[in-house]
Amino acid sequence: MERLSSSSLCGWLRFKHLTLLTTLAQSRNMHAAARTMHLSQPAASKMLRDLEAYFGFAIFERLPRAMQPTELGEQVIRHAWRLVNDADRLVSDINDLREGGYGQLLIGAISAAAPEILPAAIARLKRQRPRLSVSLQEQTSDQLLAELEYKRLDLVIGRLTHVSQHNLFDFEPLLDEPLRVVVRHDHPLVLSDEAPDLATLSRWPWILHPLTSPMRGVFEAALAEEGVASPNDVVETTSIQATLQLLQTSDMLAVLPRSVLRRPLESGQYVILERVIGKPLDYYGIISRRGEPLSPAAQELIDHLRDLVDSLADDTSALAEDSNAHT
Repeated sequence: MERLSSSSLCGWLRFKHLTLLTTLAQSRNMHAAARTMHLSQPAASKMLRDLEAYFGFAIFERLPRAMQPTELGEQVIRHAWRLVNDADRLVSDINDLREGGYGQLLIGAISAAAPEILPAAIARLKRQRPRLSVSLQEQTSDQLLAELEYKRLDLVIGRLTHVSQHNLFDFEPLLDEPLRVVVRHDHPLVLSDEAPDLATLSRWPWILHPLTSPMRGVFEAALAEEGVASPNDVVETTSIQATLQLLQTSDMLAVLPRSVLRRPLESGQYVILERVIGKPLDYYGIISRRGEPLSPAAQELIDHLRDLVDSLADDTSALAEDSNAHT
């Protein structure tokens, strides 16, 4: 089989090919894909055959009720999505600039980064670029990294979730995060004289991140280390607001990073139990696509994040020195 080359691919491949692949990957039906693209089904089928002939393998397996991507086809489709999303962003950016806009920055962040450090960095950036359009999406790291890989985000403030991801992304650490158990201020566990062990805590209802998130992984690992079964009364959510509301109206417990708890604790409505769950989460940090230059706006945001983390470290050191001086 003749070896593929990028020069040959660039000379032959068309964006309509990429659109067919992504549309068919979504619908898994040739008739539906052809209709979406305003093509006849024979024309769409021929386009797919041409693609498969060019690559030298089947991209989709023809099943009785659906078209299933093959293993090699999944790789082609993954790159097709990235190219299509890149084209969409090009059109959006050019239209925005032609109409007098000042560009856009699409950021993804985990909940630990969203409460204070990232908003402060965005506020500084907006003072420099008041007409820049900034979009902030808060989710778990695994979901954000999928969006970053497919070029639906410019930058993620989160954690790598697999050892192989260093091949796709650059990572610059910012802060680590101890996890705390939080309940409402008049929860029965707060009124108890004894600090509960993990086995006791696991019998209460919990609000937790999904199993795929690093935070949930730390929680489950802590249970396994002490031989404690996972709670069977669980609400799964990544929403901080929903978590705090559920805590207020129930006897549920939640495990949350320290950074998201400062303001809720100041309100007096919530209390941290004297129990640290597991080891601190690995450092969260700045994640970008490897080998791709950052926009000036993205680079400025990163500079602000670095400055804020440095200031936070200086404040922590000063507090530690004051504490030691008074002991």
